[in-house]
Amino acid sequence: MATRAETCLSNPALLSLRESFYSSLLMRPNSSKKNVTIHDIAALTGVSYQTVSRVINGMPQVSPATRSRIEKVLQEVAFRPNRTARQLAGKRSTTVGLVTFATSFYGPSQILVNTEQAAKELGFSLMFSGILDQNPRAIYQAVDELCAHQVGGILIHLPWDIDLRDLQVLCRNVPLVAVDSHLGFECSSVFIRQESGSRRATRHLIDLGHKKIGYLRGPVFWRTAQRRFSGWQKEIKEAGLVRGPVVDGDWTAESGFDAAKTLIDKHWGKFTALVVANDQMALGAIRALEERSVQIPQDVSLIGFDDIPEAGFFRPPLSTVKQDFAALGRLSIQYLMAEINPGTGTLPSRFIQPSVITRQSGAARVKKNGTARLKPVIGD
Repeated sequence: MATRAETCLSNPALLSLRESFYSSLLMRPNSSKKNVTIHDIAALTGVSYQTVSRVINGMPQVSPATRSRIEKVLQEVAFRPNRTARQLAGKRSTTVGLVTFATSFYGPSQILVNTEQAAKELGFSLMFSGILDQNPRAIYQAVDELCAHQVGGILIHLPWDIDLRDLQVLCRNVPLVAVDSHLGFECSSVFIRQESGSRRATRHLIDLGHKKIGYLRGPVFWRTAQRRFSGWQKEIKEAGLVRGPVVDGDWTAESGFDAAKTLIDKHWGKFTALVVANDQMALGAIRALEERSVQIPQDVSLIGFDDIPEAGFFRPPLSTVKQDFAALGRLSIQYLMAEINPGTGTLPSRFIQPSVITRQSGAARVKKNGTARLKPVIGD
């Protein structure tokens, strides 16, 4: 006796109806496209919706041929199961998603914490999807996972400049906001002015009278590291100074320790001040300088970036650049809410200006009786 699927696939009338239905499903305009249901998949494959459900949930009692046919159609129509069964008639999702990377570092962890807080204040919960690999496939998989949970919109914070234009297709009905990130296409975005913050840090040392300023750089494949290094370069050039020595690190205190030792061993005398890409690296640099009997700020002035909570308790307390992560989280969620609400177009990019926090790690170079000496400066 023929099965329902065999009858559907062998009957010309039913096959024609299937093809017609398939075409209409795939040709729906993006603006009015609805989520494909398991009933749609059942109609396309000529099986019961219970059989489709068993395939989706990885249950047995489905023949290999039927399972293969259903899985092929699921892939062709980009079917996403509503795993949380939240989107009942007339109700929108109260969950938003965040895709990010390297939350063990201060910046990404603060973005996660502050976006979650901002979402909660508006009655939304945040679903987080972290990625481990620097490749588009991992990013698409993380985004698709959030879409499968029917989130109302997605925030994306990635440390690299990367071309993710395919996200426009993958998330054609899901609002997106880039958080201090370039995704390779136009979308609503909120940024911290990383380059400007680094220029202000460098200008602070120049204003103290330093003319030989070195740089401890973050990992070069990170967008923030690139922008901060560019800011240092531009401010040095604008001041008419010669670039000091540059040594690379990886955001960690250990890398700052090693980079500072390299500066002392190979470039001593070529710098009287250092701009450091983040506060953790600055902590390591302070330790290395102290071990080599280099006094801060009497011999070398130093400024970091981030203003981590411990920065004021370094020895000496660290001058640094403060990023307003609370504002970044709040604006990112506000932009996402604007994207979720119908009738609101793509908003212009917003930029948050960091500020310099002066403490005791910087000193002014003062000439007295024809000799240069260092006079500590106590900040606010």
